Order: sequence, then structure tokens, then C-alpha cells
Amino acid sequence: MSSKKNKRNSNKKKSFFKWVLIIFLVVFIAGFVIYKINPVFVENVIKEVSELKEKILLENDNSSVSLKDSSDSEKNESAFQKEEFISEEEENSPLYFGNPSGAVKEKSNSENYLIEKDGFTLSYNRVNLIPNWVSWHLSYSDLGEAERGDDFRADSELPDEWYKVLKSDYQYTKYNFDRGHVCPSADRTKTQEGNSETFLMTNMIPQSPDLNRQIWKDFESFERSLALEGNELYIIAGPYGKGGTTSTGTWDYIEILEKKKNPLSKNQKILVPSHCWKIVLVLSEGDKDLSRVTEDTEVISVFMPNSMGMHKTGSWENYLTSVDYIEEKTGCDFFQYLPDEIENFIEKKVYSK
Repeated sequence: MSSKKNKRNSNKKKSFFKWVLIIFLVVFIAGFVIYKINPVFVENVIKEVSELKEKILLENDNSSVSLKDSSDSEKNESAFQKEEFISEEEENSPLYFGNPSGAVKEKSNSENYLIEKDGFTLSYNRVNLIPNWVSWHLSYSDLGEAERGDDFRADSELPDEWYKVLKSDYQYTKYNFDRGHVCPSADRTKTQEGNSETFLMTNMIPQSPDLNRQIWKDFESFERSLALEGNELYIIAGPYGKGGTTSTGTWDYIEILEKKKNPLSKNQKILVPSHCWKIVLVLSEGDKDLSRVTEDTEVISVFMPNSMGMHKTGSWENYLTSVDYIEEKTGCDFFQYLPDEIENFIEKKVYSK
């Protein structure tokens, strides 16, 4: 419609100049005749007509520039609005707000390897043998009556030439670390298959029992209570640092026992993180989630030590922090599909109940 309107304006301008030219010629011929009678009068008339013509041309040039600037402004505004509220991922998918580390599913990217499951997505680190982060969406529809599977197992989706961590590799008797879910089993109870998927070892990190079974678990329960109240949550969590404590000491790694039947097990070790972090963005159930995020949207971030004695330190609320703090620690970029103004605002906030 805009192009048609501009074309009509252009035709009007051509018609206008045509009539100006005809009038000018008529005046010129008439002036020539009159000139023979009164030369001074004719010279004054010609001067006034010339000034009028220049004025008309200047006004039309300014009008043309104004129309062009207006059109460019409308295009820029439209492009900005489009950029603000578009995600490359499907709504309610784990990476709807962005891929925080730019993970890709390429073997050459072994320390930031993308794995997409039905119920969650993660970035896996082949060197550390744990995920860098796990991301998932949680709502009332994810919760049901499925029982806890407890079927811890290696993830067959990893490349064949990579070592795949087994349930037994955590050697609980020696190291005393829990196989700590990042995406919780209790967040996927709609189907037995969905629950079973959370027991893949690529979804595990070594967690101190006092963290995993106490404060971390309490925070997970709080998240599910929000979902049951009619909210939907976009969650991302992961490990940070090196060195956690249990009743048997402080450990940087879990040394994997070499297996004669599996040469890939040689010199492998599981990194033990010093902290565990989580970010939860909370929205009321609805559609077009990206466009519904405002400066008032609740974002809950925690950063907890992976240590013994955590059950004595009080509530998970004692470990609240900002998204900016976790970004600084991990080097990740969260909520990258949000408009910068909103992203910057909500990432600075620290949640208060």
C-alpha cells in the first residue's frame, strides 16, 4: 500500500510541473509582446515568476525528503520491533530465550556439546564428564503420577569414541557424592518415559548430600509449587568451579576406575564443582512468552556451595543472587532474545519473596 501511495504522489508532482511549465510559457510569450510596449514592467514580472518557481521547487524537494525520512523511520521501527520479540526456538522449548554458551552438536565442540532430549536440553563437557548447564521448561502439564525411575544409566547419545559415565563411576562409598540431578526427576512425572530420561548420567553432577537432599531439594519443591499455582517456568542450572566436600573430605575429581573391557575409561575423572547455580524465570501460563516478559517479571537466581553442612545454613533464600552474577562466574549469556533494556533490568534484580 505504501508503494502505491508514493506512486500517486509522484504522478501528482509530474502533473503539477507540467502545468507550471505551460503557465510559464504563456506568461513568457505574453510578456514578450508586452515588452515591446513597456520593457520595465515585463522585467519585473519575469523576476517575480522566477522567484515563485524556485520557491515551489524548494518546497517540493523538502516534501520529498520528508516522505523518504518518514518511510525509512517506519521501516526501522518495524525491524526493531521484529527483532525484539523473535526467538529461534519454539515456545516452551528449553532454549526459547537463547543458547547461553552457543553449544552445538559437533564432536569438535567436545567441551560445549549440545544434547537435546524430549524433556530438557544440555551442554555437555567431555573433559569434565558433567554438563555445563541443563535447561528445561516446567508447567503444570509436566507433573503427574509417574513414579521415580531410579534407572541411572550411561547416555548412548554421546559419540561412540567418548567415554560414557556409568552409575557405578561415582563410587559413593569412597567419595560420598550424590548423583545429583540437574533437571529433577520430580519435574518430569507426567510419563514414565519422561521421568526415566532424567536419570541419564549426562544430567548428573556430583553433589554433596547436605546440598542435594536439603536446600537444593527445597528450592526444587518451591519451583514446582509455582507451576502448580498456574505459572510456567523457564529454568537453567549447572555447576561452577572445582572442589566440593562430603563426609569423606574435599574432592576436586572423582577418579574413574579403569575398566579392562572399556579402554576409553583410562585416565578419566569426573569434575566435582565447588558451587551449583540455578536461574528460574516465572510467567503466568499463556502464549507469546517472549513478548510477555517485562521489568516486573520474576527471575529467581541462586548460587550455592557444594558443601557439607548446608542443611545448617538455613533456607535457599540465603543464597539468592542476580543473573548478572552468574553470568560473570560462568561466562554464559542468558535471555539473549529479550530486548536489551528488559534483559539488563531483570538480570540485575535479586529476588525477594
